[in-house]
Amino acid sequence: MPQAKHNERRTLRRMPAANLALEWRPRKGLFGRFRQASAFDFTRQGVSMVVDDQTRLKEGDSLELRAQLSMEAGELNVDKVIAEVRNLRRGEQDQRIAGLRFDFSASRTMKSEQLLAQLGRIEGILERSEKLRLRMQPLEAFTDGH
Repeated sequence: MPQAKHNERRTLRRMPAANLALEWRPRKGLFGRFRQASAFDFTRQGVSMVVDDQTRLKEGDSLELRAQLSMEAGELNVDKVIAEVRNLRRGEQDQRIAGLRFDFSASRTMKSEQLLAQLGRIEGILERSEKLRLRMQPLEAFTDGH
């Protein structure tokens, strides 16, 4: 996968989004229903989500997102997040993944300090969770069984 690193355009490290649930809908319809998607990874600048093959997204589409981070202490919910589809690709298990970049110029909500703080908080929680998961891995995972 050396080519994947060459094409990497992200400025922040990706955080696995194991406890992050997403719902999305296209912005172009007035009353479009939200659809569920699995979050693949997350930064405060954007998110990747796994979508089914019937989903008709294309680069440049504008979406409204709702995100819910589940934790032992409760949930962190973020609504009215506007994002643009930046890329569509296949994942390792032939999953269809949509790479989204948050559009901070799309609305007053997107420009708010509160939303920026919430996105940063989600990123921080996911980062700590990933560090803890890596520390908890058994030592055997890092050896060849010798």
